This record gives sequence, C-alpha cells and structure tokens, in this order.
Amino acid sequence: MNDTASLRAEVLALLLEPLGVDATAGTAALRRLAKGVEAVAQACGCADLPPSGSTLQWISEAVAACVEEQELVRLTTARGRTLTLSEARALRELMRLEGLRPHLQAFEGVSVEALRADLAAVALAERVLPGVLEQCRRADQGWPGEIWRSIFEIDVNRAVTDLRRHRRGSRQAAGARELVLRHSVSAARDLQNRDLVTRLEKVQDFAAAKESYEAVLSGQPKWWRWLGPDAKFRFRSDRRDALVWAIEARDTGAVSGSSLEMLADSNVRAVIEQGIVTVPVSTTASPAAPATSSAARLVTVLPAVASRADISALRALESWYAKDAELFDRVAAAMDMRRTEPDLRAALESLVGELADSLGVVDASRSAYRDIQSTLWAEVKARLQRTSYSAHAMESEHLVGAISRIGTLERELRDAVRAIPAVKGRLLVAIAGRTKSGKTTLRKALTRDADRTGIGRGAHRTTRETSAFELGSVTYLDTPGVAAKDDDLDAQRARAACDSADAVIWNYADTLRDEESAELQRLLLSGKPLLAVVNVKERVDTLDRLQLFVQRQDKAFTSASGHAVRIEQVSKAVEAAPPIVLAVHSAAAHEALSTQDSELGDRAFRASRLPELEQSLAQLLAERAIPLRAVRLAEGVRAPLAAFHDQVIAELPQIGLALGDLERSAAGQRTALLEAFQIAGQSTRDLLEAKRHHAKEQLSDVVPSLGGVDHAQRWGDFITGLELEEFASILEREIEQEIRKRERVVRARESAAERQDDERLHVRQRPDTTVWRRIAVAAEGAGTTLLDSFAARGIPKKLPADATRGNAAMVAVGYLLDVAVGAAKAVSSEVDRAQQAKHEWTGETVAKAEAKLDELFDRVDARLTRIVDDTTARVGAQFQEQSADISRTRERFEQLRRLQSTVRSALDSIDLVLVRRLLALVGGDPAAIRSARRTPGVELRVWTDASRIVEVRACLQAQLVDVLTERIEICSDSGSPVAVAGTLGAREGKTDG
Repeated sequence: MNDTASLRAEVLALLLEPLGVDATAGTAALRRLAKGVEAVAQACGCADLPPSGSTLQWISEAVAACVEEQELVRLTTARGRTLTLSEARALRELMRLEGLRPHLQAFEGVSVEALRADLAAVALAERVLPGVLEQCRRADQGWPGEIWRSIFEIDVNRAVTDLRRHRRGSRQAAGARELVLRHSVSAARDLQNRDLVTRLEKVQDFAAAKESYEAVLSGQPKWWRWLGPDAKFRFRSDRRDALVWAIEARDTGAVSGSSLEMLADSNVRAVIEQGIVTVPVSTTASPAAPATSSAARLVTVLPAVASRADISALRALESWYAKDAELFDRVAAAMDMRRTEPDLRAALESLVGELADSLGVVDASRSAYRDIQSTLWAEVKARLQRTSYSAHAMESEHLVGAISRIGTLERELRDAVRAIPAVKGRLLVAIAGRTKSGKTTLRKALTRDADRTGIGRGAHRTTRETSAFELGSVTYLDTPGVAAKDDDLDAQRARAACDSADAVIWNYADTLRDEESAELQRLLLSGKPLLAVVNVKERVDTLDRLQLFVQRQDKAFTSASGHAVRIEQVSKAVEAAPPIVLAVHSAAAHEALSTQDSELGDRAFRASRLPELEQSLAQLLAERAIPLRAVRLAEGVRAPLAAFHDQVIAELPQIGLALGDLERSAAGQRTALLEAFQIAGQSTRDLLEAKRHHAKEQLSDVVPSLGGVDHAQRWGDFITGLELEEFASILEREIEQEIRKRERVVRARESAAERQDDERLHVRQRPDTTVWRRIAVAAEGAGTTLLDSFAARGIPKKLPADATRGNAAMVAVGYLLDVAVGAAKAVSSEVDRAQQAKHEWTGETVAKAEAKLDELFDRVDARLTRIVDDTTARVGAQFQEQSADISRTRERFEQLRRLQSTVRSALDSIDLVLVRRLLALVGGDPAAIRSARRTPGVELRVWTDASRIVEVRACLQAQLVDVLTERIEICSDSGSPVAVAGTLGAREGKTDG
C-alpha cells in the first residue's frame, strides 16, 4: 500500500472527501471523478479558476516534512540509534522549538530521570539542598584573601603538621614552607609560618566542606546530581535554565513529553546540532494557515499519509501534483463552495453514484468528523497561547503543581484534537477455522484465483502466515489454522487477524473440537460480524467427480444441517446469538474456475453455493460491518476527546481549589513573613546594643594598653573579640529559618561586608611620667645625702639663723641645700603636670574609642537594617511575581474551563453524526434525530420529535443497538425516555460497539 499510486489516490480522496469518497476506489476512478467535478463546476458557473498552485504549497510542505523525518531516521540510524517515524516527527517538531540550540550544551550528560522530573521536584531540591548544605556552601567565605593557584596539588595536611610542629629554621618547616609558596601567589612570601598555618587550616576547612557537599549530593537521587555545582560551588544555572525551558515547553504543549526525553540521547543531540533541516521554518511564529478548507485537510492529514512512503515516492507524488495543479485547484475550489451553492451541491452529489461501494452507499461521516475537529482545533489554537512565568514560579511548589497540571491538560487537548481519522479503509474479511478446513481454497474461490498453489494435501498444513488478497473494495485475510496440535503460533496469528478484521468467515469442517469451540465462542462474544461456512469436503478433483457433484448436489449437503445445529449449540453455551450458517463446497467452486468445460464450470460454481455465500457476505458487510466501521471511525475521533473531557472534569475542580488557596493565602503569608523579618531584625539589634554597652564598659581595661608600639594589634584584637560580623550571620540565619518555614527561596543575598581600613583607632602617643619621677627621686635623694654628710661632720642639718652670719662655708652649704630642695620641688611639679597630661590623654582616648565603637556598631546596625530591607524588598517582589503568576495561571484555568464546554459540544456533534449515519444505513431518516449524547449509565441518549419516536425505535431495534451500544434512550421534549435494550452488544466482552 506504499506505492506511488496509493499516495495519489489518498491525495485525491482528501480533496474529494466532502463527497464521501475514499481511497478504496483507486487512483483512476478518483481521477475521473475529479475531472467530472471540474466540468460540473465550470458548467454551474462557479468561481473563476483559482491561481495555479494555490494548494500545491501544502503538498510541498507535507512532502518536505516527510523527507526531513526520513532523513532524521537515516542519520540517527547511522549513529547507532533506531528512530521510529513517530519519533522522527517528534524530533522534527523539537528542532523547530525556540531556544533549543542554546540549551543543547547544558543537556550534555543529562539523565532521562531529570527530564521526567517535574518543576515541583526541582523546587524541592533547591529548597532542601541549601538548608542541608548551608555550612558547606558558606565555606568559601572563610577562604584566604589571596587567590591560591594550585594549593590542592600538595598534601595540605602534611604541610600544616610540618609548619606547626617544627621551628622556622628547621629543615622540615623550610621544606613545607617552600612547597606551599610554590603553589600560592607571591604575596604569601611575607607571611610568617604561623600565618601560613592559619591560611592552610582554612584550605583544609574548604576542602572538607567541598567533600561534604559532594557526599550529600551523591546520596540523593540521580537527577539531583544533574543540578550539581559548578566551579563556583553553586548550582549550574545553565542546566537549571535548560530544565526550566524544557518543562515549560512541555507544559505549554509546544512539544510532547516524550519528545523531551530524546534530548537525553547524545546521538539525537548530535543530529540536532548538524542542522540537517532542509526547509527552515521560523521558530518564532507559526506558518500561515491554509486559505481554504481543502488545503487545510491536506496540511493536517497528508503528513501522516505520506510518512508511510519512501523519499522517491514522495518526490514522484509532488511532481505529479505539480503537473496537474490546475485540475486539483479547481476541485479544491468546488469542494469549498459546495456548501454555499445548492445547484453545485446537487450536481456534485450525482457524480458519486459511480463510486458507490457495491456493499452500500459511500460513507460521508469522515468529512463531518473532520469538520468538527477543524472547528475545535481552530478554537483551541486561538485560546491556548504559550504563557511565560517569572523565575519565582520555580520556587513555589504548589503554584508549579497547578501550572504543570494545567499544562498537562492543554497538551492532552491538543493531542486529542490532532487524532485524525484515516483517509482510506478497505473492508477486511478474515477467513478463520481449524487447520486443513479449506480456508485457502475458499479464499481462492472468492477471489476467482484458479491457481492451486498453497492448497494443502492430506495432513500437511500449508498456510503458516496471514496473507491478504483484494477483491473490489474487500481485502480477504487468509489465516493459519487453529487447533494445530504441535504449534500454537498459528492460532495466535489467526486470532490477531480476526481481531483486526471488519468481519469473519468461520470455515467449519467435519467436527468442532474444543480448541475450535473456544475460538468461535470468543468471536461470538466480541460482537464482530460472523458468517459460519460449513465446508463440504466431497472430492471433486476430477472431471467425472465434479460432474457427479453437479448431478447429486443435494446429497453432498445432507450433513450440513447437523453441523449447523452444532454451531447453534456452541453459541447457546455462551448465550450469544448464533451466526448465519451456510453450507458451501469450496473445492467445487475452485475447480469450476479451471475446468475446460465452461458449461460444467458454470453449473458447478452455482451448485457449490458460493454465490449464496457472496450474497450473504455482502448483506452482512452492509448491515453489520459497515455500521461497525462507522462506530470505530467515530470512536477514533471521539475517544481522545472523551478522555480529555473526563480528565478535565476530574482535574479542574482540584486545580481551582489549589488556585483559590494560593490567592487567599498569598497576602497573609506576605504579611506574616515581613513581620517575622522585622521581629528578627529588632531582636538582633537589641543584642547589638547590649554588646555595644558591654564593649564600652571594657574600655577602662583596654585604653591603658593603647598608644604604644603594639597599639594597632591590641585595638584590632579587641574589635575582633567583639565578633560584630556574627550579628549579620545571626540575622541571616533567623531570616532563612522564617523563609524555610514558609517553603520559599530567596536567591540573591547581600555580599559579605569587606573589612574597612578606617577601623583603626588613631590616638596620640601615650604620655610617659616615669622619667620625671626618677629625676625627682634622684634630686630628693641628693639633698638628703648632703645633709647626712654635714651631720656626719658635726654640723646639724638645721642651723640657727645667727650661726650662719659668721660662717660663709655654712651659707654656701645652705644655699646648695636650698637649690637641691627647690630642684626636687620643681621635678615634683613636672611629675604632677605629667600625671595631668596622662589623665587628659586617657579621657581623650576613651572618648575617641567610644566614638569609634559607636561608628563600628552603627555600621553593623546599618548593615542589619540593609539586610532586613533588602530581604523585605526581594520577598515583596517575589510576592508580586507570585500574584502575577497566579493571575496568569487563573487565566489559563478559565480558558480550559471554557474549552470544556466546547469539547462537550464537539462530542455531542460526533454522536449525532454517528447515529444519523447508522439510521441512514438501515433506511431511517437521519433528520429524525435532533441531538445525541452519551451519558453515564446510559450509553447513548437521542432526542427526536414525539411523533417520530416509534419510527426511530423501530430502526434502532432492527439493527443498531447491538452494533452501537448496549442501551439507547429515545427522548422527546414532551414525553419520557424510551429505552431500547440490546442483545449482542450488552454482553460482557463486547469490544467493537
């Protein structure tokens, strides 16, 4: 069926579909009809000939698409990956998706599990991991000020040990120092060994944190590893963005979920990167819609039809269509105008008679179903537009859940509408029965094939594979026999052929064994149209025996009635309606085809009762198989829509409740979270004030040690001991705890404050009173010594006033003594002034120290305020984004809810077309039924006028209940419903109805 002629027939059938024809008529008959349509259109004076090639572009696009898909299959096969045509179609769709190529590199090494993970799972990972690994992730804040080049290439633990345990001049310490300096910047050469040890200890801490981080990641599911850290020790933003892009494409219905999984295959990514698409299509805007409904049918259906052909057949189809483009354009214009031009419609319908199937009128319901789909698809495309969300949507598990569920429903709707019925469909009739029952002989007789090849002799079974043979609009399936004692594979193949067929001829021979009975009962319970043929096996392999059979034909069929009774008993055992039973001499009919005596051949053929079989089969196909095919055609269109409708009914109320909860809780969560930030900030500032008061109390012990050579070190140690940086960490931890309690993530954080150069305390050098005190003590000591010397010579320390007048030496001594005492007093005065200067310096230093402390504490307080304000602003922005995301999600939700009623109307329209089609098949008036709907508990409910209830009921009781459903209710506006119960279709196990 993949030859060029079949493709041509299907293209013609697509154009002529409104007339109810299909590809079974063949290319030649359809082409004659097309020319007839052109002549009628011109005779009716309808519309000038459209521009040549007005439909050609859609044929060309369909051919190009199929060529690309086959090229994709070839390229991926060459790379060791087997790609089906459906996967190739999905890959082609994926390659046209905006943003694919920039994200390809990020998908390198991605696992399929990651692509199957939902946004909620990603949000969970990003919410849990930062809390679990907080200490590890913050380890880089303690990294040395210098940037080490290759420090991890050495044994850091050994270097720390050697530098710590050995003196600087030792050989071990010198070797360790030289090894460390070779892997660091030159600035580290000025560091002492103890400083190097401090830096290396931080390197050890960082390495331990990194090891812990990797250990935690390795203990999580594999797809968490896909979100692994990069060199900066943070989540890889490119992979996260690629995952967000991929899941957004899936949830907005741009591609199917299975298409994304192909990105996990390196071979597929390599094919994408080659850019082998031969007809580039813009990824930012969809191509223009077809201008006419005929072109729309081509663009929607032909890709699926043409995908079954090879490239050469596709090119031949395109060339053939381009050559006859004017004819096809005229036919397309006539098909589009037939609805608005009554004369044209009547004239065109008269042309269909010659294409009417011998088994009944052509089925025009396929065109009606496609019209319903086209209308629904147009509304779906108009309403379901891709929606962009803020980055915050990734961080809200509940919101992401609602978005994902809505996206899934939208994707299901698009896929449901895309399910288009096939263009062509020959009736399939399977010939089944016990091994060696004469199935191949019967098939050859039905197809007028006189060749004896394949007809078994004796106990040898010949047919081991199912083969197909065409006769008119019917394809016969010659199946292997059932009940072969040494091989059940034949029975499996036969059963599969029967399940795919529209009707079954059960070839009965001699007896009905248990295995045959079980298979026959299965077919009876399936509701499939069944015709039982009792194959008479009297030998007619010679001319004389054939002539004897013609003369005594009644005798050959005497045992047939007993076999019919046996078949009825088997049917009764499972409470199934017995099939039509006919006795046929298949061998006589086949011999009649090859006999030289034409008159004998005609008589033998009629005597074989094969014409009665053909007449009964035609009636069975017209009354049962064709209606069943109409049901299957309707189900092929309706089933995916019904599944979507049922899913929407179940999902939308839950999604609505989730959105309502998000809308109601957002404001309260925002207020509570911001209040928690303010409380955390105030409590941290209270701790800071307490620390400020305590630090000022410590100044009395700190200031006396300042103003010397080690002034900066002492002040720095004092400031470091205050641990002011811890207040920001305390506040951040409290804020993060509040954020985690409410299941939120705030990505951007304030960078750590750098150490300020003006943290040093600038004071005058401390006054030193020890020198003046030593001078005073020395002068006082000298005077005391001089007086003691006088006393030793008999001169008292204090002489009377009159004693000095006559003794100049004594006067001199007294003067010297006065000078010494005066000097001592002067020195004591300087000491007092030095002490006063010291007191003034101390007061001045305390004031400066308190001012510097206030400056430092004010700076920390300002940083705490910035942290609270910054976090508040970011959280406020997040809530604004969340509100916008919820509004967008609510809008999509409402669109789906409105589309639910549209889908319901489409389902009702499909049911109405189906019931009217079946009524027409049994001679009823399709206009009698005004509407139809399938309802829970009642398979189908139809509405008609009260005056026509009896008429409709009679038609339904006659033929359709066991074909369509197990129960139908006929309703009218003025009366109660009338139930029509079925027989065959009501049994458990019925599949085709």
